[in-house]
Amino acid sequence: MAQHEESAPSTLSEQTYSTLVSMIMSKELEGGQVLEERPLSKKLSVSRTPLRIAFGRLLGEGLTRRLSNGYYVVNAPTTEDYLHLLQLRRLLEADAASRAAGNLPKAVSQSLRERLTAMQDREFDEDDDATATFELDDDFHEAIADASGNPWLARTIKDVRRRVRMCNVKRYPGRFRQTCQEHLAILDAIDKGDAEGARKALEAHLDEVWTGFMQLLTKR
Repeated sequence: MAQHEESAPSTLSEQTYSTLVSMIMSKELEGGQVLEERPLSKKLSVSRTPLRIAFGRLLGEGLTRRLSNGYYVVNAPTTEDYLHLLQLRRLLEADAASRAAGNLPKAVSQSLRERLTAMQDREFDEDDDATATFELDDDFHEAIADASGNPWLARTIKDVRRRVRMCNVKRYPGRFRQTCQEHLAILDAIDKGDAEGARKALEAHLDEVWTGFMQLLTKR
């Protein structure tokens, strides 16, 4: 009984942490927003203890920062942060794609290919169903990271991608179908076991992301 009671707070704090991360990623908790214990405790139906544990974890992972008055605030990455993270993604994910060549499970590859093809062929509004496109993007890149065979590389890639998601950057107009095509090209190389081709296709994909973002900056 005592053992169960000791494990319960840990489980609850983990659930609280996961919920807060989701709220940050979805911008329900926006960059610069102060995390107030009482409203969040009520909203999440948890006591302040698991909430404070979750706050500490978010701080340790750099998703929040602590103000001089003791309050936690959601970090608001800058444009420079976003560009630095894109550079890091290019280094890490290109290596992961090379390692994943010939190692991505056939069932995973087939599922991703079907989803990418279906998404590419649909009538799409840039403001329509962003959640589905983000989920597919995450599933695609994380599957490659997992297939790299290096769990630490995969974990780092997922962390960097999560930080990118915190940046207040919308999808670039006109990039939707092109992104699907680039993903399929990466998948083709991986399925063929072409390590160098997979690396170059991943690099080309993120170079296009970089170029699209820089074009948006010049239009502001």
